[in-house]
Formats: sequence, C-alpha cells, structure tokens
Amino acid sequence: MKKNERVGNTLKGSQGITLLALVITIIVLIILAVVTYNLTFGNSGIITRANEAKYMTILAQFKDEVELFKAEKLLENPDFNANSLTAGYNELNYEPQPEGETGTIYDVIPSLQGSIFDGKMEVIKGELLLNSTELDEIRVAQTLNIQVNPYLIVDGVLLSANTNLALMDESGTLVIPDSVTAIGEGAFADLSGLKTIIIPGTVKEIRQNAFRNNADLETVILQEGVETIGICSFAGCNKIVDVELPESLTKIGSMAFFQCSSLKSIDIPAKVEIIDNQAFQECVNLSTVTFLEGLKQINYGAFMSCSKLDNIVIPSSVQSINAGAFAGCTSLANISTENNNYYEYDSNSGLLMTKDKTDIIFVSSSVVSSNEVFEIPEGVTSFNTTINTYYNITKIIIPASLQSISQAYIFPTSINEIEVNPNNNYYIVENDCLYTKDKKTLIVCFTKQETVELAEGLETIGAYSFRLATNLTDVVLPDSVTTIEGFSFTEENNKLKNLRIGPNVSSISATFKAGVFSVTVNIDQDNPCYCIENNVLYNKEKTKLITVCYKIDGEFIVNSNVTQITTYAFQSQDQMTEVRLPEGLMIIEDLSFAGCNKLTYIYTQ
Repeated sequence: MKKNERVGNTLKGSQGITLLALVITIIVLIILAVVTYNLTFGNSGIITRANEAKYMTILAQFKDEVELFKAEKLLENPDFNANSLTAGYNELNYEPQPEGETGTIYDVIPSLQGSIFDGKMEVIKGELLLNSTELDEIRVAQTLNIQVNPYLIVDGVLLSANTNLALMDESGTLVIPDSVTAIGEGAFADLSGLKTIIIPGTVKEIRQNAFRNNADLETVILQEGVETIGICSFAGCNKIVDVELPESLTKIGSMAFFQCSSLKSIDIPAKVEIIDNQAFQECVNLSTVTFLEGLKQINYGAFMSCSKLDNIVIPSSVQSINAGAFAGCTSLANISTENNNYYEYDSNSGLLMTKDKTDIIFVSSSVVSSNEVFEIPEGVTSFNTTINTYYNITKIIIPASLQSISQAYIFPTSINEIEVNPNNNYYIVENDCLYTKDKKTLIVCFTKQETVELAEGLETIGAYSFRLATNLTDVVLPDSVTTIEGFSFTEENNKLKNLRIGPNVSSISATFKAGVFSVTVNIDQDNPCYCIENNVLYNKEKTKLITVCYKIDGEFIVNSNVTQITTYAFQSQDQMTEVRLPEGLMIIEDLSFAGCNKLTYIYTQ
C-alpha cells in the first residue's frame, strides 16, 4: 500500500490523523476557549476582578474624602452636625452652615470629578450613596458599607431593571427607597425570590402590572401615603397571604389582586370609593372582607369566584353593586344590609336585591343549589345575575315584570325549560328558544335536540344565544337575520357541524363562533357583505380577513388579496405555529392573534 493511501477514515502516513481524533481536538479547543473566556470575563474572571479592585480603590478614596470633609467642618465648628450633610451635583447643605456658602459634591469629594463614578454619587445624611445598576459596582460598594441605590429611577418613577432585587435581604424582604414616588409598569413583574415588599408613603402610585406574577411574594405592606394600586398590580401573585392597605389609599384598580389565591383577608380603607372590575376575582381563599363607610361602588366581578367568602357587611355609603360583583361566591350566605338604603338581603330566598326589589344583585348558593327551578320574583325588571354554575337548575320562570336580561351566558347549560308569564310584554318562548316579544332577537336557544327551527322574521342572534343548545349539529339561520353577535356559538357547541348564514346578514362578529372549530360555515352567495372560502370568513371583496372557522394546525397562509386582519381573527388558534402575510397587508388590528400561544413565525410571502 502506498504512502498516504486512504484506509477507511484514516489517512496513513506520518502526517495522518483520524477523524475521531480531529473531533476530539476541536472539542478540547472549544472547552479551553470557554474556560479561558470565563477566567477572563466571568463573574470571577481576571478582568472582572481587576475592575472590582479598581472600583474598590476609587470608592474607598471617596469614602475617606467624605470623612475628611466632616472632620474639617467639625474642627471649624464644634456644633457641626455630620448627619445633616447633604451633597449633590447642584447643592451642598449642612448644619450649621455659614451664610452665603454654596457648593456641590465636588467640594466634599474632589477626586469624583471626571472619574468613572462621576454622576453616580451623592451624600445623604452624612453617608455616601452610590446610584448604579451595574452589579459589579454594587458588590464593591456593599463591601465598603457604602449605601447603594440600584434602581433605575426617572422623575421619581422606579422602572424595570435587572437590579431591582439587589437590595433584597436574605429573608427576601425589600424596602423601596423614599426617593421613589411611583413604582413603574412591570417593575417587579415575573420575578422570584421576593417574599416581603415594604412600600413607603412617598410612593403615591403602584402602576399597572408592577408586581404581576411575582412567584414568591407573600407579604405586601403599603405604608401611609400610598394612594393608588393600578391595574393588575399584584395579579397572579398566588402566594400573597397578607396585604396591609393604608388609610391614604383611594383607588384599587381592576384585577389588582386577580388570582391572589392565598390571600385570606382584606380591609378596604374608607377613602376607597370604588372597588374596580375583577379586583379580587378568584382569590379562592379570601374568607374575610371588611368594607368601611365611604365605599360607594362595587364593580363587576370585584369578588367573583371568591369561594370561601362567607360573610359581608354592606355599609350605608354603598350606592351601586354590579350584579356580577359576587358571582361564584358559593359560601356567601350572610349579608348584612341593615344600615344601607339601597340594598337588602333576604336570607330565606337567598337574594340580595335593590331596595325596590327590581334588580337581583346576588343569588346565594345555600338556597339555589338545592332547587331545580329558579323563579325570578315578580317585580324584578332586570336580571343580570350570573347563575351559570348551578347545574342543578333545569328550569327558569320569568315573571310578567321582567324587561331586561343581560346575556345568555348567565344561565347554566343544564336548563331545558324556560317558562314566561303570559302577561310579560317583553319575552316569548317558541320551539325551545327565548326571544324578545317581537321575535326579532334571539336571547337563548335551550333545545337539547340536534336541530332547531328558528322564528321567521328573526333579525339578531344574541351573544351566547346558542350556548345552552349543547347537542346541536346543524343550524340554518333564517334569511331575515342581519346581525350575528360575538360568542353566539361557544365551546359548549362542540357538536356543531354545519352553519348556514343567509343573504341579508350585514354584521358578523369575528368571535361569533368562539372556540368552535368543528363547524363548516356556508354563506348565501347573494350576500353582499360576506363570503366564505376554504372555511375562512372574509368581506365580500376578500380584502378583510374576519375569522378562520376551522382549527389551524401548523402554518396558515393569508390570502394575497387581504389588506386587513380584524380583531380576534385568529383567536384561540393554539396549534397555529406560522403565519404568512401578503405583501399588500396594511392593517393588523389589536388582539388579532389573541390566544395563539404556539405562534412562532410571522413573515411576508
């Protein structure tokens, strides 16, 4: 065999090397490169240690100069108060200070000017303070017992930064500095390790999402002076057990404590006039809530699904309670309205109602859960109270007085009969469907059959109107229908296969079949406003994509004619991974891709 002749993967000869040896050599070189990089640049690397040594020298000198300045002032005046010394880039103050004397921090720390820490130092109450978000600078300062402000603060607002937990102690406690006037949006969101937060009264506002989804937060202490808790400020903090709200608090924003599932009690301060939408929704361990005089309004879902809440006292100042404020509070059986002139609770019927008995605000589980029939009392004119979790109810009785029902969503899917008092001038039942008296609006279809015959002359398909018709497979809308509202069909209609829409429909919500992907939608070809192609709903010109009617698996290619994608067009398409957009697309409306949690790529064709 000749020299250098190939044998398998080996090149024979004095210059030869096996493929395996080559791979091992490359791996070793990569490992050495990584080790070298870490030794040089890592947290304990050569360069990092060199920088920290330099910082140590500079900051130690600053500290010495502050002490020297204080010693000189004490020699000049034995009454000098070292704790009064404050020095910044525009001021120098101490007590007693000679009249007319001015200065800056450079008079206290001469070596600061032009140094790498210039612009980052202050002297407050006689102590040196470093303002920095650089972790290596913070570590050195803490070693020298120099105070540190690691926060990014702009005009008093503490913003999101990777050093926001730098001053948290070993127990997980963090005290916000007095220099902060507002905690910015998302400043502490999605963090872990923080267990106790103490917010001083200098902070007037806690902004949207400030602590949202904080994984370990257990105790929240808001000191006197805090005024506003913003939208979703503590939402999803499911380990919060204790919250101290100050008397100064005036506003609790919507969803502020949403899904704080470990929270057990809350006292609402007297200056809070409104508890906003869903503020404490799904606080499933919340058992004690104290309302003080001063509260005026409890909005929709404020305490929704707080399943352990069993006792509340409505103060005399409350003038408005939304019908969904306590929906799903299945343990709530004791409601005191003794001093309130707007509401009253009847323990026998389990109904919290307006004083004039025209509106039902809350239905107690202790009474309703044991009955198959729910009868709305005569005199009630508006029924908006959610009872959709009471699957024991199979029949609803509507009185002659009832004039308004909010949505079919409030009813449980177990209903198979609705009886309307013949003297009612607003509603009528026909073929297992509840309509307005003129049969122009479908309120709810409750049939348990596979098909339904809808009233001729019907114009509007109301929101959630087919939610109770859980066995429907085929629906033909009358040609008279002009409007199909959002959520007309929902996930409960998962047996629905075919839906025919007539020629006169001029308004279809993109969410008209929310979560129903089993259905094939057909639209009359003479409809001037809409068309269906490949089970995708468009406007007639196919320039506007309204909604995709089938379950997308993987990639979706938007039609080349589309210039606009509407809100909720791809709602809950959780198996869609890619979207190809046409070059002529001009508008993508908000929430077009809501719930598309596997969507990874969006690109043009």
